[in-house]
Amino acid sequence: MRIAILLAGGVGKRLGAGKPKQFVELLGRPMILYAMEIYQRSPLIDALEVVCVPEYIDYVWELAKDNGITKLRWVCAGGASCQESTRNGIFNLEGVCAPDDMLTVNMSSSLFVSEEILADSFAVAEKYGSAFACMPCVYNNAETEDGISSRKINFKEKNRTVNMPWTASFAKLDAMYHRAYDEGIETGEAAYMPTLFLALGEPIYFSRDDGLNKIHIQRPADVEIAEAVLEYRQNHKKKP
Repeated sequence: MRIAILLAGGVGKRLGAGKPKQFVELLGRPMILYAMEIYQRSPLIDALEVVCVPEYIDYVWELAKDNGITKLRWVCAGGASCQESTRNGIFNLEGVCAPDDMLTVNMSSSLFVSEEILADSFAVAEKYGSAFACMPCVYNNAETEDGISSRKINFKEKNRTVNMPWTASFAKLDAMYHRAYDEGIETGEAAYMPTLFLALGEPIYFSRDDGLNKIHIQRPADVEIAEAVLEYRQNHKKKP
């Protein structure tokens, strides 16, 4: 079985909308609905789990029922950070998943994940054990400690930007997150699945990414960009 875990536990402080950003409306529809529809449409996905702000759990179920999101099987409470929400989503599937079931994790603010990206993520994870959407860097990166200066340039040719989805087997992720929270490894606010992999000595393998998938809605300008893409697709009847 292939399960998509959609992280929707954030409060959206940077967006400043007065509600969690995943429930802000784009062209009259909640943002999270666009994200859920990606996995509902995909023949690669068997089931969907949403890791949600606790106060919105009932709303997510209602939204799914009213909009034909029949693959939604589980909704559980998120945590105080992305890493905690990822952990909660994985642990919620204990007793449900087989060891070799594949989990693919993404954000509810990522609305342009293509079928090609999902297919390559599963293919890479099934071959190597994990997959993290990546692209070559467009610019060189200046490494900084103080935020105002640098003494080291990381050249674009040897670097990749790490994005989502993140994909691996249930058994692998469940074991890694139990170890992480038992031993206090990569559990802070800045920790994510890729940093946990590296901290535990696991390589991260690159899978396909593209420019549209890099649109993550975090600030008001991102809303304008996302609405422009959605409106263009509606007007031109372009399928994702």
